[in-house]
Amino acid sequence: MNKQNRKDASMAKPRKRRRRRRRGPGLAMPVVCLTLACAAVLTATTIFFKVKNVEALGDTRYSKSEIVQAAGIETGENLIFINKVAAINRIFDGRPYLDEVSVRRRLPDTVEIYVTECAPAAALPAAEGQYWLVDKKGKLLELVPAEGAGGLCVVAGLELQQPEAGHYADFLDKEKEKALFTILNTAENSGILKEIINIDINQIFEIRLQYTERFEVELGTVEDLTKKIGFLKSVVERLGEMDVGVVDLTDPQTARFRPE
Repeated sequence: MNKQNRKDASMAKPRKRRRRRRRGPGLAMPVVCLTLACAAVLTATTIFFKVKNVEALGDTRYSKSEIVQAAGIETGENLIFINKVAAINRIFDGRPYLDEVSVRRRLPDTVEIYVTECAPAAALPAAEGQYWLVDKKGKLLELVPAEGAGGLCVVAGLELQQPEAGHYADFLDKEKEKALFTILNTAENSGILKEIINIDINQIFEIRLQYTERFEVELGTVEDLTKKIGFLKSVVERLGEMDVGVVDLTDPQTARFRPE
């Protein structure tokens, strides 16, 4: 490279550096604008979105005013920053019959609390003639005397461990536990749960049901339970109003009726 070219090259480099320095302040502007916009949004949120109304929606045994009070959401709180998880936990606390609770914000100033209630599905024997009411998901609802379990199917053959209202049932035998809730859920989905008076699950391979006052059902196992219940309904529909006996469902492919 001759002297003239080296001179030109040395003069060109500073010009490039000067051009880069001129672009620098322009790149900072979007960052500043974004920061100001975020600050404006945060300020508006803090100032304008205040809780004025807290409403409970859904019918349960707990009053709407009790649900609202339990949520612990105060008027004047910032609507955006309310702690929904903490509110839901407070609502559930001490209210075992609540099934689902959700908290929603409705702009500009309202909190809506949606609640649904558990329904007892069965009664589990406890000490001194009492029963634990349990829903189809296995949640223990309350301990009641014998008359409080009227109209529910009574379950025999399962041992509860450290039962507590509002908590899920913990059984010593997990296979029996699984079988029980398979029966409860399938029976409810098939529309016959209210017709089952008791469930005997002492033997996991020889489960028995009392279906209305007229029929003892030999279920065997819960294998193909939906099909077995279909057979049961079909057999009962074909029988007369005075027929009484045993419906054998131990074979998943057929049903047999033995009159008594």
